[in-house]
Amino acid sequence: MNNRIRSVYLLGFLLLAACGGEGVIGPTRTATVHRSWPAADLRQIRVFEVSGSVKVEAAPTTEISLDATVRGRIRPRSDSENQGLFITEIDGDTLRISRRQKKRHFNFFFDRDNVRVDYVLRVPPSVSLDMKTINGRIITRGIEGETQASTVNGTIDVEVTGAEQLSATTVNGRVRAKFTRSFQGARFKTVNGGVEAILPNDASFSVELAQVNGDFEASFPLSIHSQPGSRRVSGEVNGGQHRLKIVTVNGDVELTRLNDSL
Repeated sequence: MNNRIRSVYLLGFLLLAACGGEGVIGPTRTATVHRSWPAADLRQIRVFEVSGSVKVEAAPTTEISLDATVRGRIRPRSDSENQGLFITEIDGDTLRISRRQKKRHFNFFFDRDNVRVDYVLRVPPSVSLDMKTINGRIITRGIEGETQASTVNGTIDVEVTGAEQLSATTVNGRVRAKFTRSFQGARFKTVNGGVEAILPNDASFSVELAQVNGDFEASFPLSIHSQPGSRRVSGEVNGGQHRLKIVTVNGDVELTRLNDSL
């Protein structure tokens, strides 16, 4: 067998393996899924997604509703929950939403499914959130419960009342957090992206900022301490009751009063 024939066989083997042995890669499709659950006994929502955005909107409602848009090389099944495209399950007072990952073998060059799931949730304000995605942005509006948001490639844009603590982490993306009523503590971390925190005028916090490259602006009175290779900012505002920790490598940091952002 000459080298050209070997190359053809090898390419065919890799294509078949990339498809998981299921034949030719199928067309891209879009499916939508709508679900709802009574909210009375649910206190927390946990979302884990590989590729897709998560948006959560608070409203005076007695149920939790989910609208999901799924795109990719998918095979929706009308006889399966959520058309077999992702998993929703209730564990005690927690609603879990995630996508079951398929085992892949010899898939060196191709993403067999190339699936993206974008979630939009409408929830009572008091629920707690734990949201994780790898490739996608995270957005919240009007949440009162404790909130944790984490992504790798994507922005985080959260608006919370500030009644509970907030944690937001990304690698490649910007973090923007707006506290509309109060402040009970927050942690922000990004590598390639800036951080903007908008806090009420009467927020009582002690800030710790570690920054390498980027500008820093604050409408609150703070002291700045510089060290070789990094910049650290610390100080107390209105008595320093709650902790605000910010870490960024390449990005600007802004601390803004709520009234100044209007």
